[in-house]
Amino acid sequence: MIQEFGNQYSFIIFGFVMLVALFGVLRWRRASWGVTIVAVVIASSLLTVANFALRPGESDVSTIAEADALLTNGQPTLIEFFSNYCTGCILARPAVDALVGEIRAGYGESFNVLRVNIHTDVGMELRERYGFTSSPEFVLLDQAGAEVWRSSVPPERALIDQVAVNAAPAA
Repeated sequence: MIQEFGNQYSFIIFGFVMLVALFGVLRWRRASWGVTIVAVVIASSLLTVANFALRPGESDVSTIAEADALLTNGQPTLIEFFSNYCTGCILARPAVDALVGEIRAGYGESFNVLRVNIHTDVGMELRERYGFTSSPEFVLLDQAGAEVWRSSVPPERALIDQVAVNAAPAA
């Protein structure tokens, strides 16, 4: 439970530890109170801006029925489970956005991408269904809905292509 909490809220924990360390170093180096306060306020502001600018955002679906409809439509699916307060999720965002753009450009509507915030009702239910505790978590399903791959890093494009080719109907 503690590890799960630490993972899901790692950005907030990391930011707090960083601010305390900055405060401690400045006081140890005998910086004036004015310099210390200004430095901590600036660092806090930068962390806040970074969190809002880079956070993954909202889920693609708002109900479990929407998620189930997507997961059972006979197409391969990449599911990304994320937390808006997870350092790994925030750092992975540019790579995930690029991969999702490639999937949508290459396969359009024939390959599902489902992004799920684990702190929503849908996210909590799907998290229990797929059985994991840390984020980010990426799950790749074939067209039958069977799990073919899972990791805490986004899949390589070659794996996406392999799953998509296996899902394509025979000519």
